[in-house]
Amino acid sequence: MVVRLFILSIVVGILANEPTIAQSARTRALPDPYYPQLPRGELRLNYYYDRSGSWVKFSDWIPFKQKKSSPRFLEDFYQLYGLGPNYKPHDVKESIYFLYQSLAHRFRHPRQALCKIETEAQFHKYRLLMHMKVNLLIMRMYMRLGSLYDKRHLYFHDLDFADDLEISFLIARTYYNEAQKYWQKARGYAARAHRYPFELDLPTIESERFEIVTGRLNFERIIGLHLERLNAKLATTGSFLDGEGRPRPVKQKMQKDIESLYDQEFTPDPLAAPRLNPEWSESPYEKGELFETP
Repeated sequence: MVVRLFILSIVVGILANEPTIAQSARTRALPDPYYPQLPRGELRLNYYYDRSGSWVKFSDWIPFKQKKSSPRFLEDFYQLYGLGPNYKPHDVKESIYFLYQSLAHRFRHPRQALCKIETEAQFHKYRLLMHMKVNLLIMRMYMRLGSLYDKRHLYFHDLDFADDLEISFLIARTYYNEAQKYWQKARGYAARAHRYPFELDLPTIESERFEIVTGRLNFERIIGLHLERLNAKLATTGSFLDGEGRPRPVKQKMQKDIESLYDQEFTPDPLAAPRLNPEWSESPYEKGELFETP
């Protein structure tokens, strides 16, 4: 009987202690309190508080910049160049800036070039081709800027904006003339690179070099056509403005109307009723036609 009671007490003790044993096998005892140091007072955002209870600087865990890029060579700035499908004038000027910077910096080591370089002659031709390509891209960027200020067709009703069109055409002509300078530089580099009897592993640039030397790619003719058409449009707008005057009377009246909005009677109240000039209240319809006029 005594033996049975002893065995029963052992079994009851084991069953009673089973959850504690299982829990201690699955989890790790944590200190009490769990965080021995609690942040108090001013919040320090540039520090990270870990579970060990020590303050660790944030930059030691996560760097301030995930990707650090500092372009130093011609190829670095060349690879930054790019235009999206819906580019604006500031996008084109940004690309021109990167291309300008590429011409002002030295090349990478031949081992890090954009193609395989084995000899000094190959490295020299590689430099000539890259300068040719960059000058071609700058020329194309100036052509894009000129096209943004140019107009393909000039109709008779466009002369209502002859004052603005004349200024826009003059800006476009400036960009076209600037593009011609870089075309001449690109053609010179292509002629020098053409003297080497071998080709590099730059198929697109080598094709452009061959087309420039053989005359298949002639931007001098293309830019000349743009300038010829632009000069004809400038002559048309110029003769119109010579007869109407610079600025035209309509332009002067528009300027006076804008200035009259900010005279001494100008009120800053945006909820006030607008005050129109008498000639603006004319209606093209007769009274009772389509709608009742006041």
